[in-house]
Amino acid sequence: ELNLRPRSAPVDLKSRSTKPEVTRYSTSILVTETILGDHGWVKRIRLNQWPITSALSTATMFVSLMGLQGHVHAQDDPTEGYWAWQPLKMTTPPEVSDPSWCRNDIDRFILARLDEAGLEPAAEISRERFIRRASFDLTGLPPTLEEVDSFVNDESIDACERLIDRLLDSPHYGERWGRHWLDLVRYAETNGFERDSRKPEVWRYRDWVVNSLNADKPYDRLIIEQIAGDELPERTAETVAATGMHRLGLWDDEPTDRAQALADDLDSIVDTTIRATLGVSIGCARCHDHKGDPISQVDYYELTSFFSGIKPYRNVEGGAHIAESNILREMPRDAGGDSHDVLLRRFNENGRRLVEKIRILERSGGTHFKPRTDDLVAHYPLSGPVDGEVLIESDQPTGMLDHEVTVTEGPRGEDGTYLRFDDDPIKIERPVQDDFTITFFVKTSAQARGSKNDPRWFLGSGLVDGEISGIVRDFGISMIGDGVIAAGTGAPETFLSSPPGFNDGAWHHVAFTRSRRTGEIALYVDGLIAQRAVGSTDALDSSGTLAIGGLAPGNGVFRGLISDVRFHDVVLTRDDVLAEAHEITDRPAEVPATIPGRESDYDALRTRLNSRTLPRSNSVRLLSLQEYGTTPAETRVLGRGSVHAPGEVVSPAAPSILAGMTPLPEITPSVHGDSSGRRLALARWITDERNAAGLRTAVNRVWHHHFGLGIVPSTNDFGRLGLPPSHPDLLDWLSHRFVEEDRSLKAMHRLIMTSSTYRQSSVPDDIALETDPENRLLSRFRLRRLDAEEIRDAMLNASGELRREIGGPSVRPPMPEEVLATSSRPETAWQVTDPADVERRSLYISTKRSLLDPLLTVFDLADPDNPCPERYSTTQPTQSLTMLNGLFANQRAAAFADRVSRAHPNDLEARIELAIELATSRHATDEEIASALELIEDLVTREDLDDTTALTQFCLIALNLNEFLYVD
Repeated sequence: ELNLRPRSAPVDLKSRSTKPEVTRYSTSILVTETILGDHGWVKRIRLNQWPITSALSTATMFVSLMGLQGHVHAQDDPTEGYWAWQPLKMTTPPEVSDPSWCRNDIDRFILARLDEAGLEPAAEISRERFIRRASFDLTGLPPTLEEVDSFVNDESIDACERLIDRLLDSPHYGERWGRHWLDLVRYAETNGFERDSRKPEVWRYRDWVVNSLNADKPYDRLIIEQIAGDELPERTAETVAATGMHRLGLWDDEPTDRAQALADDLDSIVDTTIRATLGVSIGCARCHDHKGDPISQVDYYELTSFFSGIKPYRNVEGGAHIAESNILREMPRDAGGDSHDVLLRRFNENGRRLVEKIRILERSGGTHFKPRTDDLVAHYPLSGPVDGEVLIESDQPTGMLDHEVTVTEGPRGEDGTYLRFDDDPIKIERPVQDDFTITFFVKTSAQARGSKNDPRWFLGSGLVDGEISGIVRDFGISMIGDGVIAAGTGAPETFLSSPPGFNDGAWHHVAFTRSRRTGEIALYVDGLIAQRAVGSTDALDSSGTLAIGGLAPGNGVFRGLISDVRFHDVVLTRDDVLAEAHEITDRPAEVPATIPGRESDYDALRTRLNSRTLPRSNSVRLLSLQEYGTTPAETRVLGRGSVHAPGEVVSPAAPSILAGMTPLPEITPSVHGDSSGRRLALARWITDERNAAGLRTAVNRVWHHHFGLGIVPSTNDFGRLGLPPSHPDLLDWLSHRFVEEDRSLKAMHRLIMTSSTYRQSSVPDDIALETDPENRLLSRFRLRRLDAEEIRDAMLNASGELRREIGGPSVRPPMPEEVLATSSRPETAWQVTDPADVERRSLYISTKRSLLDPLLTVFDLADPDNPCPERYSTTQPTQSLTMLNGLFANQRAAAFADRVSRAHPNDLEARIELAIELATSRHATDEEIASALELIEDLVTREDLDDTTALTQFCLIALNLNEFLYVD
């Protein structure tokens, strides 16, 4: 730390001629504050550069270059004395000048500071304004006039408390406060970048947030489930859904440097988690030691190692697709059941063990599998030997066919070279039409087109397909959604499907059989029946060609590997299919009887293998975290954050500035055997009641969203680059109270909202404006404009259109053509779900990073690319233009006018009165009604508008009132 002053006048650091020399040292020098004292102008400058000898050397050079005189000294402990890194203090509410003003102890802390500054609290707000303020604060919606009148006329002493409890019990509470958290964790429903494709099932995380807040889930549990809900011993679909928080970042599906892109995503996960839960800006230390706080690169990578075992959103090697099997997990809806991916993995492992035992018996008896050739009419290997050519047809080498190739272990266990389907399918002449069997192997970790809830094969990504639009004599096989294998025939359309999960990155055998005589079709996966049905008995000859690796019309491109495609002109039996799927003989009777005592073993194994059924569960698909196993890969410090400059190996550890508060819990692998347990240890350390940083961060966020400014204004950065607390003792007192209330967020709301501080008017006096212009001391309530979502929802509420159902998939209401025109593909960028979806609350509008709702955007919607702890509240011309000329605003004004007209069909004055009341949550005055009548009359007589249009224009004005757009 340097305490410096100039020899004469203050030094202009930006204009001195020595600036080029100073620049060399500027990265390690930070001017933290200017002090005007008895000795004139003083700069206090802190250097964050280690080792300390280098910092002292740099400081001395700085003093010399700047022509300053001063004293240079070093602190032994960089955390010593700084408030944010200290344990919670036990604080006592102070004595104040007017105890009668204080409704609870919060008021004593606030009034004590006002007393010191010679200020008085603002007057108490009216009851009409209080219920409007409380309603918007807790639900994001205005109160009805009936609710206002009931509250105003309630003379009971606990009227305010009962109002707050009613609002906290509303299901809309979780929607309002869930929006705050979703901003913080950069919630979006698409991946960003050029394609900006959708994140599958991401809305389930949004619903988890809303439902958890409505249930008043303790804050520590909220954090633990989001960081490590999959590692909890009592893991459920709910706790796994919470880990979707880590999947909200930007995902590049075509990065120039794949490994670096995955490191960037990991950085986003680590930085967002630590900022949100601890209020520490750790991300700066990814490339270098932190310039503001004593956080080293080693600290950063020790934190990163807690997450190093997670599966990334894409594989380092592979095509241009998101690895859906890495990010999606199938879980039973009922607690206590096994997840679908666990069931499927266990099922496949059991099958492999049975097959290996059968193969051993067959080899010992001299029996070996031979591919069936008698009725084989076409064969497309789509593979070849390593360093050789890929074969499109038997004995006909065709090279790469403009497709990329990959070398991997094949379905038979041998290494080979395989075509990688990512772009265009291969077209072949259709070889079958009557009786047939189509078999092949498929391997992918990509999400396919379509949804498992609608498993028609032509809605998926084609595997072997002859689709022709319309109900015609066609057929095909595809993959749908998260690994559902689907098949079907046309005229009439008949569909088959498997359970999900076959996009798990492993090879799977698929067979599709069809009998023309009976019309029976059957789908097999890994040699087992997935589904049977009866369809057309006509020749399936509508298509002259088939597509391999895509749908025939040109859509539905498959991403992954397809190998060993075979067409037979007969219907293979169940034993035939099982044999081809697992390379075992299709004639069990031919196993020689020269294996004494083993024939029965063989028959029993065959029976067990053939009698199995594919696992299906009452499950739900969740966007979530998964890990590679119980032992994650090592974590190294990366030079300048580059994966191509690995340094020393580090292990999980708490950041040094906070490590002294509470020890890190022991790390033990997950009881489920599929993760390291590191994240659960981190989550429990963050939420330990001795971890003051976690508690201060939590209560400060609640305070911020009630008062518009946190006790620590920089809510995501409690470090030295942030702003200091205005009431540090109050912050610690609230943190202790938070623990006493079992981390109940609703209890914290009650405490804050029942204070006199919360009930102050937002009208300041001249002395307060001069003494405390930023209102850091809370001598008044901070004037608040409605958030973007509140404005839109309040307009729908006024017009009577608002749909209040909670949760469910996000909606895409109609988007203005002018906005769609900014997209590279306007016709497909925003597929409207239902025009009526415009009436749903704004929380449920799909957040597409490249195409945000224009009304929400102009009123300062959070940028979903980055964590947003605090919303801006700007004032700009486009806001007025949007509210007066925008399509949405004018449509709501028309519906608003229709609502009041239907309520009072023959009374214009009553319509006006109701419109004002709906817009302002209070009774209209006689002067307002008279003014509105005069306006409407002028619009009719002077502007030649009809009565309906004139009333609509008045309603539009009502939606533009400051009293509508501001809380109070």
